[in-house]
Amino acid sequence: MTKVKTIGKMKLILSIVALAVLAMAATELTPGIPSPFSAKDTPFQAQTHFLVFTGSGTPGENAQTATAYYNAVDPYHQKQTFPQWLVNAGFISDVSQWHPTGPQIIACDLGPTNGCDAPAHNPDGSLYYGDNVINTDSHAIVLNAADLGFVRNQFIRCIPGCSASNPTIFTYLENYPVNPFAASGNGGSGFPFKTGYPSTSEAAAAIASALNRPVGTLSGCDPAKTDTPFGCKISRIADVAFEWSAPPTNPTSSSRYGKLYAYIFQDGASPTETIAFPDPTGGVSPNVSTKALQSFKGGLTVDPNPANNNAYTGVVGDPFAPNLDFIGFKQHPGVCFICHGGKPVTLTSTGAYPNQGNVSGFRMLPLDERNLLFSSDSGGEQPALNAPGLPTGYSLAYTDRLHQEFQIKQYNLAVLKTVPTSQAGDGTGARRVAHLREVIVGWYSTGGNYSNDTSMASNVQNTDWIPKGWRDVTHGGTAPVGAEQEYINVFSPACRSCHFNREISLDFGTYANFHQGSDLTQFALLPGCSVTRPKIYSPKAGAKYMPLAHLTYQRYWQANPSTGGSPQTLPYPFPSLTITNAADTIAADFGFGTVSGYCATNP
Repeated sequence: MTKVKTIGKMKLILSIVALAVLAMAATELTPGIPSPFSAKDTPFQAQTHFLVFTGSGTPGENAQTATAYYNAVDPYHQKQTFPQWLVNAGFISDVSQWHPTGPQIIACDLGPTNGCDAPAHNPDGSLYYGDNVINTDSHAIVLNAADLGFVRNQFIRCIPGCSASNPTIFTYLENYPVNPFAASGNGGSGFPFKTGYPSTSEAAAAIASALNRPVGTLSGCDPAKTDTPFGCKISRIADVAFEWSAPPTNPTSSSRYGKLYAYIFQDGASPTETIAFPDPTGGVSPNVSTKALQSFKGGLTVDPNPANNNAYTGVVGDPFAPNLDFIGFKQHPGVCFICHGGKPVTLTSTGAYPNQGNVSGFRMLPLDERNLLFSSDSGGEQPALNAPGLPTGYSLAYTDRLHQEFQIKQYNLAVLKTVPTSQAGDGTGARRVAHLREVIVGWYSTGGNYSNDTSMASNVQNTDWIPKGWRDVTHGGTAPVGAEQEYINVFSPACRSCHFNREISLDFGTYANFHQGSDLTQFALLPGCSVTRPKIYSPKAGAKYMPLAHLTYQRYWQANPSTGGSPQTLPYPFPSLTITNAADTIAADFGFGTVSGYCATNP
């Protein structure tokens, strides 16, 4: 009876909050960014300008479709909690070994100089497990500064091994906030909302904190000066897990397809990690309030009261719908399909998710150093943190780029297993392998930016490697002069992460393929018209633009001086890259000269 009353009260509160949001107009607070928000946006539209699919033909998602998806990929309900998933994947051998907080012992076979605290295998060949041990094939801890803005502590493992021809692959990542270390009111950059990128010192502090897997808040941080819904909290936000595995009802099958899980981290005396929203009144830390769970602020509306922003319309027990961009909740699994490939599908007449959740097009994403920030880029780090109980002779992982290069390569080699080796037509008359496959192989080629070597003998990622279809005539290609710079300065940081895993006709693996998208200019240039022609153009309610992640959208427009931005220098990878005229470059490439030229002909 008590639970019924609690849920009823929550529904009433949520309805009131939703009505308050209806009266508000969202805006873009970051200087130099054309606002994608409309005064006519409904609360739902305000939350879903980004990280949801464009167009009217994609089925909508809600708690019912998310529940159906989990029932399809986990029909026996064996992975309702994150520790259960970890046991199934083999990262731990028993749920009792899992420590949701504090530093861990990383068991991998790449050696202590590559960040392994213990070998993954015992002398007899069996896997090494134990209290607080994570058994993995690869581990990396990075700051994703290009699309979501979290520190990611991530792992991957393959069964029977990543060198097998058709392995089962499991990967997961823990997401940690950066904003408490970068709060602008505390003298920092304000990342992710106030500046293009966090400083190296902010990244190092956030990464070191995440490696320690803390709960609670950052000492000395003023929550009033932070910009995200989490304030000064440095606890884990969520765990996201991926599988490349057989159908759940036929585990010995040789077929493989992607499955996705999102677990909300609820801190407190006994932290929980579940696929459903927990009851926020159930003995959690006072840092997680009922309102904070129901209504995340994003620093994006004109209402000064953060409790009024971005209402969630679900209740306790709904599948966790991640708020990955601090604007609002997006339903699972579509929010992951955006960048991992595939699209939401319509439920069957019986309410089931079709094909046991097998959605065509899913792949795992590589670690692309063009979009990552490390604790340093110089390779001069000392071993980070010392945890009690480490095996003799081992230290915790180095967190700088150079000491993680080999771990990152092993991760990407496993990702490559999810990408077809066959060629397919891309709609331009060409047949080729997927853009993602070509680039991962190219990153580790020897011979420079235009190498055709496929041995992958290098252990250091070359982020400036140019795919064959983007090379200009001076380097033996067919693209016009300027295409290579467009690929490095615009496409790589603003488009590639998500288009990697779109169907081959949309993966933009060649310059010609990039140009066959008739609506690309509308998605990528139209927002700038609110700056160049403000009396004629204003954002439309619910409009979707590219880049489709809000943080990437901000960086793209910040690097376009003609519409109010300024050149953006990426502090990674070494040497750093300065991006400017991002949107104008695309406008010029498509014959409009500048964004204002596009707007003059396309009101």
